[in-house]
Amino acid sequence: MTVYTLFLYIAVAAIILLATIGLGHSKLKKHNVTHPIQWFVQYFVGSLLIFSGLVKAVDPLGTAYKMQDYFTQFEIQGMPYMDTMHDNALAFSLVMLVLELVLGVCLILGIGHKKTTGVNLLMMLFFTFLTGFNYLTGYTSKPDEVGIFEFAKWGAFSDANIRITDCGCFGDFLKLQPIETFIKDIIFTLMSFFLLFNTNKLKEILPRNKKIGFLNLRTILCFSFIGLASWFCVQNYKFDKPMVDFRPFAEGIDLRKAKEDCAADAPLTETIFTYKNTETSEEKLINSSEIANHAYLWEDKGADGNAKWKILSDLTQSKTIKEGCKSQIQYFEFPEILDDSKYSFLVLGGDLTKTDKEAFKKIGSIAAAAEKDGFSTRAFYYYTKQNIDEFRHEVNGAYEFMTADDKLIKTIIRANPGLLLLKDGKVIKKWHHNHIPEYLNVKKDFMN
Repeated sequence: MTVYTLFLYIAVAAIILLATIGLGHSKLKKHNVTHPIQWFVQYFVGSLLIFSGLVKAVDPLGTAYKMQDYFTQFEIQGMPYMDTMHDNALAFSLVMLVLELVLGVCLILGIGHKKTTGVNLLMMLFFTFLTGFNYLTGYTSKPDEVGIFEFAKWGAFSDANIRITDCGCFGDFLKLQPIETFIKDIIFTLMSFFLLFNTNKLKEILPRNKKIGFLNLRTILCFSFIGLASWFCVQNYKFDKPMVDFRPFAEGIDLRKAKEDCAADAPLTETIFTYKNTETSEEKLINSSEIANHAYLWEDKGADGNAKWKILSDLTQSKTIKEGCKSQIQYFEFPEILDDSKYSFLVLGGDLTKTDKEAFKKIGSIAAAAEKDGFSTRAFYYYTKQNIDEFRHEVNGAYEFMTADDKLIKTIIRANPGLLLLKDGKVIKKWHHNHIPEYLNVKKDFMN
């Protein structure tokens, strides 16, 4: 799916809402005045917020990791308190996701009036700042030396300079290029301004003064939405793994084939050179793929016998023609796991100083039982203050521990520890640290 087909689906949903709870409801209530354009925008933005919130809310940790990437870049630019924001990225992300979902529902139902449209605009402005900042880093090859707002020091734009290649706007469901993301957010910011200026025309389907007991119906619904959205988000990282897994290590994925497909999808870039005529000062931009068609660049000689055209190396640009595969699967360099034709277990510990040691002890029992049946167990981690041998002894981890990249571990599973059952390079099953099973149950249900 592309961003364009996604927006088409959102538009269809908005049209259906317009025809039913918009115009249809107005006809039933015998309202004489309708505002179809205003209501379409209302339902379009509301539907987008709900969809965007849902695909991220199934994986709040993924959103937190993405926000940490942004905060890191802000800190490089000298913005204050970014270290604090980085440490509290999960809490920030949870608030943002709940707000996104609740605003979407409130827009569709017409609840909240200017509170809803005003907060929605502020959130869209924030998103636009994030994606705009990220896109403009394409002009700064040395972010620690050139500030994003030091326009006089900007160099030639290059996709290679952009720090965050995916905004995380739709989680792992859909990846967008930085320019697509920036333009999208500008459009939705304009829509949000439109909604704010036309708040009095919002389609409302619930009576304003309806009460249940001493509480207003709309107030009850708003707090109910907040509670439901909060529970949904927390459920998807604190108590269990994400309900829907869009990552390249989901259950059922053939990792070996996915890795081969990723390797075949190589990125394609093109270099654009700037040439200047030393006699006329004329400048030309020449694509690297077309440079052979411009033989005059080296054949035309000046009076001194040297070529008239000189390359301006400081203006050389890099243009991405095809992004290629950016999946973390490309960094899974463990053939002993991919090529193991037997069942095997993979333990993902990540930061062992913050891991659930009781879950590790349960995994130790599984590993011991599996070893008796001829099945191996391996563990990945990326950090620990404790000596790794001491840690293994403490949790009965009598199996191999290997270091791996933190992003790879976080991508494979959102748990610390997490457990995977694999066979012949395929992911058979994944378990969160709150749900580590008994070996006999695993053997009965998945190792046939």
